[in-house]
Amino acid sequence: FNSQYVQFANDMSPAEYMRPFMNAFILNESKIRTLIPTYDFVIGNRNMLLNPSHDDYVLFGKKIKILKNNLEYSIDDIVFDEIIQDLKLQFLPYQIIFSGKNNSNKISMQNINLIDILTKKKQLILQGPPGTGKTFTAKDMAELLIYNEISSDKKVQKKRLEETDQFKLIQFHPAYSYEDFVRGITAKSTDNKIEYITENKVLAKFAKLAAENWKLSSSDTVKFVAIENWVQSTIDDFKEYLLNYLDENDEKLMITPKVYISRITDNSIRYNSDAWEVDGGVPVSDLLKMYLAGITQRREVKELATLTKTAKSLATYWFKILELFKKYIDDNKLKYDEVVSLSEEKKYILIIDEINRANLPAVLGELIYALEYRGEKVESMYDIDEDNSLVIPPNLLIIGTMNTSDRSVGHIDYAIRRRFACVDILPKILDDENFEADYFKKVSELFIANFDEYVENQEIILVKSQYLSEEFRPEDVWLGHSYFIMKDIDFVTRLKYEIKPILKEYIKDGILKQSAETFINNLLL
Repeated sequence: FNSQYVQFANDMSPAEYMRPFMNAFILNESKIRTLIPTYDFVIGNRNMLLNPSHDDYVLFGKKIKILKNNLEYSIDDIVFDEIIQDLKLQFLPYQIIFSGKNNSNKISMQNINLIDILTKKKQLILQGPPGTGKTFTAKDMAELLIYNEISSDKKVQKKRLEETDQFKLIQFHPAYSYEDFVRGITAKSTDNKIEYITENKVLAKFAKLAAENWKLSSSDTVKFVAIENWVQSTIDDFKEYLLNYLDENDEKLMITPKVYISRITDNSIRYNSDAWEVDGGVPVSDLLKMYLAGITQRREVKELATLTKTAKSLATYWFKILELFKKYIDDNKLKYDEVVSLSEEKKYILIIDEINRANLPAVLGELIYALEYRGEKVESMYDIDEDNSLVIPPNLLIIGTMNTSDRSVGHIDYAIRRRFACVDILPKILDDENFEADYFKKVSELFIANFDEYVENQEIILVKSQYLSEEFRPEDVWLGHSYFIMKDIDFVTRLKYEIKPILKEYIKDGILKQSAETFINNLLL
């Protein structure tokens, strides 16, 4: 694998040109080592293939004994015979590597346009009839964006995506709501009391995670964010200190002659008095803001506009808890480390499966605006510590999948559709020994009349079959190729219990004409 001297007729660097070959070797290394068991890395190593750079040279082979006689070099007949045999043995590994390289290029070409659209638009819907691999394609895109490659073994892909915090997959359903997806109120029991707490849900949590990386990758904000993160981490330690104090000491931790720290929650430091029926609390976010603002006097608490509304009327308790926090820092001789560095911006991928099965305008709410104006705050209907702002950062990419044949669910309205790029994912012939191509062609004739032309050129306009009702597009209802992949079930069983029932349902729903019934019944004949 030589990334030094390869000549090109394009803009690729030598390392970029060689990467598909290297990836093909890595993916098939165990198989290759079985075919040529005496071979190993002679120059370089496997890690260099995983991270190729210019001027690398990696040689996978074996050493042979060369005889020297004065100024002449030779090899004996036995070694020569071994070389001839090795040349024969190398043929199959080369086939495997070139095949893997070609598949890598094919996958890249299939996904490169989708990746380009997604990174520019930020949200994309893969739409099409059932069985066309929309979720499959979405996962491939996610893995390519996160790991810069697509695993041929989907079990490996599943494990990789589950292990990273940059990936999330959820499925919408008719009962899914804004409170499930964005932010909502949760009832929690604390000390035999029921508390109603506003919490971030799937999207808001994921957006917060992506935003932290986005901020740290910007040179304009990295130093401030680094300081903010240090203070937040120190506040977390301070809360742990307070919890331990309350657990281990009978003596109350007083902040005024009559008011004391009573308990610690995820989002606030609570205080109380024996004369009060209800306790109060300083939000952790306010403590962070006060410290960063450099507040040294009680009146400055009232003047800091970014604090929650309660702070102005209860400034004394806010200031006392700030003083307690500062004392904790001084007592423990804590100090911010000024050495900061930019983080690499990462892509965070959210896949929303069956995106049109939920009531999208109700589920998304104000995020319809946030999708278009990335990095800008929008106001949620729910606040956390009196802060109701939400931000979707530019590095959070959303891929939705939509079954276009399902008439039982709502369609996406124009306002939402304008914010998503929509791409058709259509059925196709697969180059797979487990693919029933003949039956796929037969079933496809129920939907399109120019199947052979489509196989040759997938950019052509589809011609409706005589069996397809006039009000339907083939692109929306044509049964997908995944129905014809035979791995864990024989085809007769799948045809009888999966394919034929859905085709008959199409007749019942008026998608296929009644004349298609005889065609469907004769599929096994």
